Amino acid sequence: MHSLEGSHFSTVRVSADRLSRGRTFFTVLALYFLVNIGVRLILPHALELDEGEQAYLSQWLLAGYGTQPPIYNWLQYLAVHLFGMSMPTLSGLKNLLLFGAYGFYFLAARQVLKDKRLAVVAVLGLLTIPQVSFEAQRDLSHTVAAIFGSSLFLFALFRLLSVPTLASFLLFGLATGIGGMTKYNFVLLPLCAMLAVLMESRFRDRVLDWRILLSGLVALLVVAPHAVWLLDNFEAASSRSVDKLISADAGTLAAISRGLRSLLLSSTGFMALTAAVFAISLREKLSTVMRADDDWSRLAGRILAFVMAVLLGMVLFGGVDDVRDRWLTPLLLILPLYLTLKIDAAGIDISMPLKRLWVTAAAIMVIVPLILFGRVAIDPFTRNYGYVNIPFDKLAKQIKPELATDGSDPRSVLIIAADGHLAGNMRFNLPDTTVVVSHQPAGMVTTAVSAYRKAVFVWRRSDGTMPDGFQTVFGRYLKTQGLEGLSATPVILRFPYSWGHEGDQYPFAMAVVDLPD
Repeated sequence: MHSLEGSHFSTVRVSADRLSRGRTFFTVLALYFLVNIGVRLILPHALELDEGEQAYLSQWLLAGYGTQPPIYNWLQYLAVHLFGMSMPTLSGLKNLLLFGAYGFYFLAARQVLKDKRLAVVAVLGLLTIPQVSFEAQRDLSHTVAAIFGSSLFLFALFRLLSVPTLASFLLFGLATGIGGMTKYNFVLLPLCAMLAVLMESRFRDRVLDWRILLSGLVALLVVAPHAVWLLDNFEAASSRSVDKLISADAGTLAAISRGLRSLLLSSTGFMALTAAVFAISLREKLSTVMRADDDWSRLAGRILAFVMAVLLGMVLFGGVDDVRDRWLTPLLLILPLYLTLKIDAAGIDISMPLKRLWVTAAAIMVIVPLILFGRVAIDPFTRNYGYVNIPFDKLAKQIKPELATDGSDPRSVLIIAADGHLAGNMRFNLPDTTVVVSHQPAGMVTTAVSAYRKAVFVWRRSDGTMPDGFQTVFGRYLKTQGLEGLSATPVILRFPYSWGHEGDQYPFAMAVVDLPD
């Protein structure tokens, strides 16, 4: 009897050891991201909102692009100019950043865990966060960069606290600067981390070390190009973000009530599944884990607590009344690592919890690509079409002959789109032609039409109804460009939806205009 039991437990340990190997996990993870890229290549190649924005803005390398920091735009610009404008380029960059985020999260965990096998548990926990596993794949860009930046920051922070060498201080500054270039709200994470470190006597001297000034200098050098741009364009860059967070009746009881409700719902939506998965996986040892404590778990817990306290203060005293879950992503990303540190402090056998977490993670890695594919595949039946169904490619084919009329260089033709999503899709399908929008993003220089021979105006209504008239859509743009007397004869074009029900069509409007010399 004892030999049978011993054989069973030995098998479980061997299985757990195999599942906890970083090489095994990252092989599976790499395959998972390749599958997600493959799904995106199979789906229609019309771009989602963030994909369209990146395709459009990849025409320029600028210090600032509007309402978000520019690091993702810089990376997308580099990728497009190295590998060309294509779906593998757009989807590949996103998945590479996510893979890198998981990698740095793994390294951060290994830096502080006594049982190194638990590092895989921490990274598996990332898959239980819907904003990381699903939303990031569906259509996010700057938030994907923020996930990467937060993972890199956590690794650099724990490296600094564990091994306070000069290299660690420099890495910490680099990671802080890179994180600050992903999303503006990222700055709350290092702020809360420093407050948490100051409260722990074991780590306090790291913040008081003179070399932390070098960290600050490195971070400042990283953000300097964008910071200079931001000083000149602060109002334009911040107005849209402020409008999203703060309403006209900010400070009233109604606004505070909305803010508290949105904070509660968003934070619960972010953390609930992760907490539930860990609780179920640890069910026999849950009370032991919850009571366990050590320096590292306290530090991670305090970072979370300070983040929530700052967010609560922003709602109560800062007028913020719309806290969105994706806005919380870089700030609460430490949650799976915190729970894993609690497990490590408890010193329990991880064999069975690890197997349960692997089962959950494997299910998520199957479900996410299936949902991404299925939500488009069912469109012909529901007739509720998404962005990827819109036939932008057919509009581009209609425009293409206009780019080479009389043997002219297609670069002498300017495409002017009524919105950024349409512009991004035109740029994706016609990468050799300059594309602009009639309302250029905040802080960007307006392209002058005088340098071009011909303009192709394109517009639509995003809901697929009949487009408005030419002057209605472009009247103000024509005035700012000194083309008030310009007239055009619009052509209404209707094309079938990609993967659509037979007979369902989407209308565009197009007008071709020879520009005055």
